[in-house]
Amino acid sequence: MEPISILLIGLSIAAGGALSWNLYHAKNALQRVSDRTLVLSESQGAHAKQTTDALVLLQKKIDHYDSLISAMRVTRPEVDHGIRAYQAITALENGESSSTAALDAIDAVCSSIPVQNVDVQLSPMQSEMAARLFGTLDQKGMTVSTLGLDGRQALQMGLCGLYLHNLVWTEDAFGAAHQALPGNDVVLKGLEKVAILKGDDVLRLHWLESQLRLDPDNPDLLRTHAHILVQQGDENAEKDVRRLEALGLDTPADRSLLAGLRHRAGSANEAIEAIEQALAEDNKKPDYWLQYAQLLYESEENERALEAVDSCLNLDRQIGDAWALRAILLSVKQGREKEALKAATHAVALDCGGAKLIVLKADLLAESGDVMAAETSLEKAIEKYPLDAELRSIVASQRLAEGRIEVAQTLLDGTPSTIDHPELHIVEGRLHLARADRQRDGTGETDQILLGSAIKSFQAALQLNREMGVAWLGLARTQRLLKDLDEASNSLTRARRLLGETDSSCSIEAAMLAIDLDDIHAASRYIDAAEIQGSGPTIAYVRGNIAIQSGDPERAISMYSETLNEKPKHIRARLNRISCYLALDQAIEAKEDANILLSLAPKLTVAVFARADAQSRLAEWEEAKEGFLAVLEEAPHHHQALTKLGACYLALDRPERAEGPINEALRLAPDYADAWHQRGMLYTAWDKYEAALSDFEAAIRADGNNIDARVQAAAIHHASNNIEQASAAWRGVLALQPEHPLARQRLQQCEQQLATI
Repeated sequence: MEPISILLIGLSIAAGGALSWNLYHAKNALQRVSDRTLVLSESQGAHAKQTTDALVLLQKKIDHYDSLISAMRVTRPEVDHGIRAYQAITALENGESSSTAALDAIDAVCSSIPVQNVDVQLSPMQSEMAARLFGTLDQKGMTVSTLGLDGRQALQMGLCGLYLHNLVWTEDAFGAAHQALPGNDVVLKGLEKVAILKGDDVLRLHWLESQLRLDPDNPDLLRTHAHILVQQGDENAEKDVRRLEALGLDTPADRSLLAGLRHRAGSANEAIEAIEQALAEDNKKPDYWLQYAQLLYESEENERALEAVDSCLNLDRQIGDAWALRAILLSVKQGREKEALKAATHAVALDCGGAKLIVLKADLLAESGDVMAAETSLEKAIEKYPLDAELRSIVASQRLAEGRIEVAQTLLDGTPSTIDHPELHIVEGRLHLARADRQRDGTGETDQILLGSAIKSFQAALQLNREMGVAWLGLARTQRLLKDLDEASNSLTRARRLLGETDSSCSIEAAMLAIDLDDIHAASRYIDAAEIQGSGPTIAYVRGNIAIQSGDPERAISMYSETLNEKPKHIRARLNRISCYLALDQAIEAKEDANILLSLAPKLTVAVFARADAQSRLAEWEEAKEGFLAVLEEAPHHHQALTKLGACYLALDRPERAEGPINEALRLAPDYADAWHQRGMLYTAWDKYEAALSDFEAAIRADGNNIDARVQAAAIHHASNNIEQASAAWRGVLALQPEHPLARQRLQQCEQQLATI
């Protein structure tokens, strides 16, 4: 519509509104005067003539306004439609949810919408009324299926929805119109537009083919159909090209299409030759240059690709896909990051490049030092494209990788209810796994409920797309953590088939599974393969796990340190390094790591336990006691914490407080050697040596390598002058530690006494 027409319509609407407003007030004034007249006629007859004159004047004004409005409604039908629409919608808003009122409002708003073309342009008045209509119908819970629209009404509703980008009403209305008007060309084009807005090429092909059945030789439809098939790698695209050739439409555009077809078929050189031929005939087509640049880029001829994309932009600066490709090409060139950022900004402004360009722009902003702008650009992009599941999933994955779990969760929670995308389920599954890492109990066991939720998320992704390798990989990892190793192996096999044998993430997961299956040699082979296939902190982490399984804690510490240098928030690497430090009796280092870990994951009970354990080894008994009590608040049946709490009370000279937790530990874990040993120490403190000896011997039966229990039992025999038993006990100590100084000294004493007998 011409701008002057829009202006005239707007002025007409404004004038109509003003006249209606004046008429309304004139009528009110007339009513007030009439009421006043009744009073005045009874009490003030002297003013009757004055009142009559006022009435005559008001009536003339009302007649004048009525005539003006009538004339405007006749000469300007859009004003008449606007007044009707306003009245009908107001009646619907203020009345009951009746289908009659709704249909009246739909007729008033949509009846003037032309149905000859899908690309209708609504006037400002029509746009406002249509938006208000959709909002009112939504508020009252009315849908296309409940309204019982005829074909024309449904089509007009669909056209209004399409103009307003109201995808729900558009799709439902066009669907109803298609049922009522199955061969209507405008309806089919409308349904194709819906598929474009949804990014669903399969659905778009369906509606294109419906149009081609009506118009089989339409060159525009044939080319569009062929382009989509080419993008999907479908060889049937050649049929469309041949039909175009049969129609005598051998144009540079068709050779460009043929280039794309040959490229998808794996004939890259033929594709480049075809587009070069098209450019030789017509080098003023920017889309030919863009296709040429894309072919060169995919052939890894980046310099020539950059030249081609610049030729495209020299012809047309508003081609967003060209800016997007330029940004990608420049982002990998040293020293041209500013140019890449400029190109990415152009691409995003032109709504091209999709989620990957939005993220690339943010990354380039962050690299330039403007982290705040990077964050803001992503937030605005998600706000602008709330239905872009790929964008939301990419950003949520980034935040998760940064350790910002709650931010990632907020992004997922903000997903519109109409969106169900496998990538979002995958991120959700990874979120559950990340939370499980941070909520391990004091024994290090992963939260089973969270793992179960992760399973459901990955399965939901697979229900939407069974061919998503990353979903199978996530499922495999979760099943491994649940100790369901057979199912984990099956899922991992599916993942490797879909992602390819060269995918490093599959090799890493295979190594982790091999460790759990106690196959260290296989684990080493898999992680060696992963290092060839790619790099990253996880490779060193897995090598650390292999070192632990191999009994080499020093190497494990080195590997975990390598992981943490690159990724300081790696929960499992730091947790495992703490265990290694404690195994090597490096309590100071273990305590430092535990403090860092708790700053990252304050609710990580296993880290609280580890810190308390380190504190007890540093004789920080009061702090250690508080730590073990904190563990027991979260895990009352934690027998290790109960045992160590008892040891703290013994060290603090409060043996009466030690007996309860130690006895509870033995009730929960009768084969726990350390609990028997600690109770033996308690009885020793109470001079109950026979009971103490019995508990030390129970500890030895539970764990023959418990050197402390062996020393205590030998000492009791020695002090009781049970020389033969003491001699045997000291020999047991030396069998474990041949250089144990006390055991060597006491054994020598025993042998001397036995020699004198």
